[in-house]
Amino acid sequence: MAIFAAAALALGLALNPTPMRPRKRSNRPVVRRRLRPVTADSALLALRGEMLHDFLVRAGTQSPAFTDSRTIDAADGVRIGPASVDVDFLGSPIVRATVRNSSQRTIDLLVSVTLHDAHGRTAQASTYIEHIDPGTTRAIELFSPSALTPSSLTWSATQL
Repeated sequence: MAIFAAAALALGLALNPTPMRPRKRSNRPVVRRRLRPVTADSALLALRGEMLHDFLVRAGTQSPAFTDSRTIDAADGVRIGPASVDVDFLGSPIVRATVRNSSQRTIDLLVSVTLHDAHGRTAQASTYIEHIDPGTTRAIELFSPSALTPSSLTWSATQL
């Protein structure tokens, strides 16, 4: 009797199958990738940049262009200088300078340099300096991708 009941159940399921509902699908493409925090990617990129910089310095790929011994007042209580300018193996200028906060408050600063060559061409580079405490100095390095052999420079600074 149990055999007949099992056979009847199987026959009933075979004759009246439950219809499958279609799955709802999105039109958006499915992107599968490894998720990593943005900070880890940023840190890895910064580390690679530092490693490349160290390699280029060790390889002696920079030649000095000139040194500017002036110290200028760029903004309220911000002094920039002295500066040295080198040219890397691709002909791009690299500017190294010291920034001092002589004011009585902590500031954020956008520092820009305009480089001039003997033929009247110019190139610019900028950097953001965050939280410069009163009376402190920061060493900065600015890189311009333009191929230029500079002979002079002009500084500007904007407090943010």
